[in-house]
Amino acid sequence: MSDKEIDLSVVIPAYNEEARIADTLLAVKDYLHQQPIRSEVIVVDDGSRDLTLEVVKTIDIYGSEMKEQETSRITTDVTNRGKGAAVRRGLELARGRWVLFTDADLSTPISEIEKLLAEIAEGADMVIGSRRMPTSDVEPQPFHRRVMGWFFAFLVRTLAVPGIHDSQCGFKCYTRSSASRLAALQQMNGFSFDVEHLFLARRLGLAVVEVPVRWVDAPGTKVRAVRDSWRMLRDLLRIRLLHRSLNGSHCVAGETP
Repeated sequence: MSDKEIDLSVVIPAYNEEARIADTLLAVKDYLHQQPIRSEVIVVDDGSRDLTLEVVKTIDIYGSEMKEQETSRITTDVTNRGKGAAVRRGLELARGRWVLFTDADLSTPISEIEKLLAEIAEGADMVIGSRRMPTSDVEPQPFHRRVMGWFFAFLVRTLAVPGIHDSQCGFKCYTRSSASRLAALQQMNGFSFDVEHLFLARRLGLAVVEVPVRWVDAPGTKVRAVRDSWRMLRDLLRIRLLHRSLNGSHCVAGETP
């Protein structure tokens, strides 16, 4: 399959996801198989210590033999470098005109991508799903996670990207050019990479749109309330320092701003 034949790349970072990656892959592949576009699924294993890779390979065999689906592209890292590092690797490998990053728990159904692609078609460079807009369809989270989420969203708006309701929803779509530019500049390997992408996009003058999506709370989150809240606060300050001199004239080698 050549680059020109691929419309959509779906990037799924995975770390110890043996319990739910099968359901996610089947749902994604079934949906994509019904669409009139060419697509690819890129699973980035972030040093899993369980059977995540074996499950992915089994689903690919099942799909190719029973459902006529394309196999996934799989890339692995022997060490656990972080979700941000895994997403960056997926963006670098993506060949589609549009690149979707979605969490392995698929808390936002894959069909919600239609809302994001509609904004891309209207000229957006990056479209982010949001759980905190008035028309978002959200299943309530546990109280402590809601409090953490709202507090972090306040810090993000204050310190990094004003006007964004929800930087951390794991459902974001990029044009291929935008994905390449952001991946090349990204330096955060942990959960704060989402904020870094938005901060970079603003500095580069990219058109960013936030859209309400459906979201269902999935158990098994890798986020730890106290530990990761402090890390994210530290990372917000680091992001501002790391990219303080960046402006729209900065671009990937061989690319015009």
